[in-house]
Amino acid sequence: MRILVGVTPDASAADAMSLASVLQTSFAAEVVLGNIFPAPADSAGKTKVDAEWVAYMRSESVEILADVARDADRWGLTEFTTAVHGHRSSGVGLIELTEAVAADLIVIGSAPGSANGRFLIGSTADQLLHGSHVPVALATTGYRRVRPDALGRLVVAFQDTQESRTALRWAADNVNGRRLTALTILLRHRVMGSQLAFDTEGLITRQLAEDAQAALDDALLDLGAQADAQMTVGDDASSAIQRFDWNGDELFVLASSRGGVLRRVFLGDMTYKLVRATPVPALVLPRRT
Repeated sequence: MRILVGVTPDASAADAMSLASVLQTSFAAEVVLGNIFPAPADSAGKTKVDAEWVAYMRSESVEILADVARDADRWGLTEFTTAVHGHRSSGVGLIELTEAVAADLIVIGSAPGSANGRFLIGSTADQLLHGSHVPVALATTGYRRVRPDALGRLVVAFQDTQESRTALRWAADNVNGRRLTALTILLRHRVMGSQLAFDTEGLITRQLAEDAQAALDDALLDLGAQADAQMTVGDDASSAIQRFDWNGDELFVLASSRGGVLRRVFLGDMTYKLVRATPVPALVLPRRT
């Protein structure tokens, strides 16, 4: 496995490198530190001034990488290479650089302004989550201060869809002796009012749990894998995910769908809510991996 770490000259680089070091140890992976510098779109009408400006921005990008790399061992990275690439868009640039260095996975840090232990989706992450052809791992803010030596558990968000089965397969293929948990996330079906409504809600929740367990058993049988099945219930994505017993050494694995990240697995912008609420790094798979 080869991991491309998108770094910028801010604190998110330390979080991204910290996650990369954990993944490097856990998956015996190679790591490439990459930086995207602004460059004009390719055109036949480029001038000498354009070329000189691109050369200058490239040299600045190389300097940024050199500065970031000096602290890499502090965040657990001792073996890595570096690469720079020019593009007007940092997200698209990382996608192109992924292809150039033949990376199997991208790691980035949170956008500025995120609460500690959370991930804020900025423009770069949004572009990657919608356009990357390889999985994207998202390092939570402050991960550099709490990073484990290695992953202890892979937690897969599981629903009875082909996309979730793909995520479960990815996790099963990469578990390497670690714990594997299939997590079903249920949102309560609330009806205001009576005890009858409350009882009905309980019946619906139990039925959904039974259906989820049956689907998981079938998926694990197909994969020839074993996983601990757990469920968390909440009024919304944030409350449900926060009720789950996280240890801090997990990677939360999410599937993608044709309509965007998890948009058919969960309703509306559920994936974005899950990513923002999860207190551990998340890994989002593209539709096909």
